Amino acid sequence: MASTKSMLIEPSVLLPIYTKLGGNALPDPPEHDGTHGLELNSQDSKVQAQVAVTDISSGQSSTEANDHSPIDPEPNLVVDSPISEAADPDPLPKSAPTRQDSACYLDERSTAAPVVHDLGHGEFGDSNGEAATNKVTPEWPKPNVSALIMDLGDVLCNWTAPAALPISSAMLHRLLKTRFWHEYDSGVITQEECYEGLARQYGLLLSDVAEAFKQAADSLSPDQEVFGMIRDLKNTYHGSLKVFLMSNIPLPEWKALEGDTRYDWTLFDGFFISAQVGMCKPELGFFRHVLDKINMKPKDAIFVDDNAENILAARSMGIRCLRYRDAAGLRRFIHHIFDDRVERGRQWLQRNAKDMWSVTLDGREVRDNFAQLFLYEAAGDLNLVSLTFYERTWNYYIEKPIDTIERHPDDIDTTSLAMILLPHDVVKAHSILDEVLLYTNRDGIILTYFDNKRPRIDPAVCVNALRFFYKYGRDDLSALQPTKAWVSDVLFYRAYLDGTYYYSSGDVFLYLFSRLLSANPESDIYRSTCALLRERLQERIGSPGDTIELAMRVIACLDMGLKNNVDLRKLEALQEEDGGWPIGWLCQTGKISLKIGSRGVATALAVKAIEMARKNQ
Repeated sequence: MASTKSMLIEPSVLLPIYTKLGGNALPDPPEHDGTHGLELNSQDSKVQAQVAVTDISSGQSSTEANDHSPIDPEPNLVVDSPISEAADPDPLPKSAPTRQDSACYLDERSTAAPVVHDLGHGEFGDSNGEAATNKVTPEWPKPNVSALIMDLGDVLCNWTAPAALPISSAMLHRLLKTRFWHEYDSGVITQEECYEGLARQYGLLLSDVAEAFKQAADSLSPDQEVFGMIRDLKNTYHGSLKVFLMSNIPLPEWKALEGDTRYDWTLFDGFFISAQVGMCKPELGFFRHVLDKINMKPKDAIFVDDNAENILAARSMGIRCLRYRDAAGLRRFIHHIFDDRVERGRQWLQRNAKDMWSVTLDGREVRDNFAQLFLYEAAGDLNLVSLTFYERTWNYYIEKPIDTIERHPDDIDTTSLAMILLPHDVVKAHSILDEVLLYTNRDGIILTYFDNKRPRIDPAVCVNALRFFYKYGRDDLSALQPTKAWVSDVLFYRAYLDGTYYYSSGDVFLYLFSRLLSANPESDIYRSTCALLRERLQERIGSPGDTIELAMRVIACLDMGLKNNVDLRKLEALQEEDGGWPIGWLCQTGKISLKIGSRGVATALAVKAIEMARKNQ
């Protein structure tokens, strides 16, 4: 085969080059229309007409009500753990008095909305006490939630066990789970009554109990990183976001913390203290009381607490929650809740434009056309990628291959993607299709390389080759029947489950198959495999997976008219603080199965999956 010439091409000069070669104009960036990426044609509307979008988890069609369930966006933060960290307190006497008519600490005697004292705010507002003027108010951003409700202990402040407690730390924690402490937290009994009851029940000296709790209280210190995050939110939203404290804490202990100048309580718009309200978390009445006093619906509030039992109670009322683990997790959660994932992902792609190269599992950089084409298909922006343009067939690598000194032959996989996605000369495209048919094995199945000395076959590569043939209306060739039959058998018998020769994950095969069918909704292969592909995609929902696997699963399901909220939520939760997604593994080398991945491809696919899901709500 004659050698091919290649050069690095900038998107701005692709048009004149292709025009000179007799090609068509550059395509518009692919629209994320919820069906398929770049292959937009007159059949697009038929896909939407033929396939109703079905939510697998609920059985509802896309025309039914959206799912507003209070699912946390970050399952890796253990926000959904059903296991309580604390034992249930001893049951309270049924006759125990309560003070449920209290509003919150800010005005414990009033049943009206709490009034902030000496904090520079009006009633849950930001008045400085001056008369209103006709000054123009700047247009500040609006949060998508109205209230942030924060726990105190182990969230806003940390406790370090003193070295010389008169009783053990284990015993101290045990005392906090007793009926006496629960009554003290609720404002039912005094501190003296609580300590006497604890000493009597556990055979401890009253002085030791008192000293242990004093030392514990003295060791509390504010988590300034968390306070800083709250401050940033308040500065960003300028009164549109209210922040409240909701804590199980006795009144004397709270009074001590309230007067501690290390804590910036001016950031808070209200304080709900168990000893004043007469209720403790996880009592549902406590949560109802808070929502009632701040005049908000559960869906408008976010609750942050370190206790699983409290999280469960709040979530059962429809409040979105984070089970707090550390400040880093809270920061990620805040990004997910208050910032738009898609916009943050796009910003990451723009910041890293033309520098999103692949990486091997052992950390080596790989400069390849293949991942760049995948990235372009997902993102639809040529300015993000760096490609080496070939006059005819394409090569996987831009630079020298890894683990070999030989030049890799051009491959049908990369060539097919390039001819599907980029400007093309139709005559040349048909000539290349004719050449592809020269490279088949004894079974008539299309090979991976334009090289009969490398008789490797891969069903995912075959699917991309079929996409190429269907794109140019050559799908009725009898020479394609062995390849069509084989990929259909791979789908039917689930031969992809352990990956393929060049792809470590079967999700890539299903994703590419969905792209083939969604682009050709009136084809023979659509009619023969559509129902089967939908079934196979449903089987994969909820399976473990990295970013690329999850994103491809979501996109493939949507391509075939299925909603996949399970994997969508997992995918959303993986977004990192910089706005990108962690690396996912796209393909692998054939000889040693060395995985090759890309943060760029992972992020572009994640953004596309979320965009498509939003359009199909």
